[in-house]
Amino acid sequence: DRRIDMVPELLSSNLCSLRGGVERFAFSCIWEIDEQANILHTKFHKSVIKSRDAMTYEAAQKRIDDKEDNSSITQSLRILLKLSKLLKKRRVDSGALVLASSEVRFN
Repeated sequence: DRRIDMVPELLSSNLCSLRGGVERFAFSCIWEIDEQANILHTKFHKSVIKSRDAMTYEAAQKRIDDKEDNSSITQSLRILLKLSKLLKKRRVDSGALVLASSEVRFN
């Protein structure tokens, strides 16, 4: 497996990369949503974001699965997982294409 960046390495691995505890300038879309993931309000604005942690998908999944971990980050991950499942079901029910693999590979 190899990775082919679409932008120079300085951008892809540093300046444009979300790193735990590092502030980054951004343009944010803020949604207020209800329990069924319906968008109630939308705002767009310039922002400064600061990720609290940089995780791999595997590390995030381990935190979600760890019943003993009730940290605020883990609770947020569980909420986002619930939201993603709800939105995916809505897309599939509306006729979205379902691929066998979520990862695209080129040989």
